[in-house]
Amino acid sequence: MKKLILSAALPLLLAIAAQAQPFWVENFTTSSTTGSTTYTGPNGTWTITSVGSEGSRANTWWFGCAESGNVAGACGTDCSGGTLGATLHVSTNSTDLGAAYDAGLGFTGAYVTSKRAESPVINCTGRTGITMTFYYIENGDASIDDAKVDYYDGSSWTTLVNTPKTPVCSSGQGQWARYSIALPASANGNPNVKIGFHWVNNDDAAGTDPSFAVDSISLRTSGSASTIAAAFTASDTVVCQDSCLRFTSTTTGTVDSMRWSATGATIATPTASPANICFATAGTATVKLKVYGGGSVDSTTKTIRVKNSPHPTVTNSGMTLSVTGTYASYQWYRSGTLITGATNSSYTYSFPGAYTVMVDSGGCKGMSVAYNYRVGLNELYNAYNTEFNITRPSSGTIAIAPNTTLTEDLFITITTYTGKTVYSAKYEQSASQITINTQNWSTGIYFIKISGSNQAKVLKYYYQD
Repeated sequence: MKKLILSAALPLLLAIAAQAQPFWVENFTTSSTTGSTTYTGPNGTWTITSVGSEGSRANTWWFGCAESGNVAGACGTDCSGGTLGATLHVSTNSTDLGAAYDAGLGFTGAYVTSKRAESPVINCTGRTGITMTFYYIENGDASIDDAKVDYYDGSSWTTLVNTPKTPVCSSGQGQWARYSIALPASANGNPNVKIGFHWVNNDDAAGTDPSFAVDSISLRTSGSASTIAAAFTASDTVVCQDSCLRFTSTTTGTVDSMRWSATGATIATPTASPANICFATAGTATVKLKVYGGGSVDSTTKTIRVKNSPHPTVTNSGMTLSVTGTYASYQWYRSGTLITGATNSSYTYSFPGAYTVMVDSGGCKGMSVAYNYRVGLNELYNAYNTEFNITRPSSGTIAIAPNTTLTEDLFITITTYTGKTVYSAKYEQSASQITINTQNWSTGIYFIKISGSNQAKVLKYYYQD
């Protein structure tokens, strides 16, 4: 069993300048740290195919962060150093250890491997003079534990190149390298191109990690290579807290990979352009774009001012919600729906729901935490100077009870919103509560009439089982 190889990740490949933009990019955009033997990305699904004799414990192609790509010359770690990106790599049959493989026992044949990871179909229509570039690490054992790059022209597979072994760092980790090669002329204008990475292992118990890992694969047309100069534009340089800006790379030159970073911010697609960056912390944020290409690295930054957004506090008194503090404007919502005309600092409700208010302070808006309101008897009226409470002993029932001892017998009648009577009975003053069967009730508003010898009250209740 080979040692665990950890690595650092290489960002997604995507260039913006027209003369340098790849027309096909694969960066294995998965955040899985445990690894998967299947992968479907922006280009489609990769396929793993046995292309020769294989044993029962043959090495396996994995997609994940146990091995992560990096710029040329860097030694490997896994994604935990910044979760920069996953790779396609060869590891053991049952566990993803990164680019660390099992060279076998030398006598069983169980570890014999001949397996190819095949890309989705690549449409090269209208493209000529195509160059493929990728970053990789590779070791093994000469040509018997070895990786090759294969090419499919729409009808058959051929070997494109037997990639050279890459150096091993003093730490034992693989040292990443950049490799470029021209695709055959049959790729020009061909809508059915594929590329593949083919790994073999002869199970002789000899071999040195790393096995093979690849990342940041790009296809571009000829004449596009040039020195990179990082640059980007922002949709604005001032933003409200909890809001987002759009950033677009305008980098010139041959870009193989890029990565966005920003202080106090969240980036959903840190290796793509354009990128939406959302700022959760007020103050000053620095947005950085780092690009890799042609063996060189360049970066640039912009400063963004993040204005404080209000987070209003709402208090409740009776049936009236009020905002603490003074703001430029107010808008109330019920369960996410705007309440027309509810634009004051307070709002008196009469229906159940989750109430929130959006306020404006200095041009930045913020939403309060939701106040969930469900109508109950005790929230609406007092009858005979006695507060009545409602509880739900079980599904399909409600219970009504006074908080203090009654001084006389009462009568209770319950009707629907349309006037249909669903319950009518005496409430004896000695009873601690009455329980009502509601199994046939529909969700909605009901009117509860409580009457005695001298007065009556009509209470409104919203029922939802």
